[in-house]
Amino acid sequence: MANDTISVSGPVDIASDSKQAVAYTLMQHIAACEDESAKKKTRAYWLTLYRQCYKATTGASLERILQAD
Repeated sequence: MANDTISVSGPVDIASDSKQAVAYTLMQHIAACEDESAKKKTRAYWLTLYRQCYKATTGASLERILQAD
């Protein structure tokens, strides 16, 4: 089996402006603005919303963002 040891020898920079981080922040903002009683926030809800937010960070059109893959 391969050696699974991981080491870091310098500073680690976590990019807070990555597409993933921006999509996550946008997802949280949208979810907070939606009516709590209108939609039960299930796993499918969160995954769909994140996927849509991620597509938005890539510059996809609204039609493409709302399209189920």
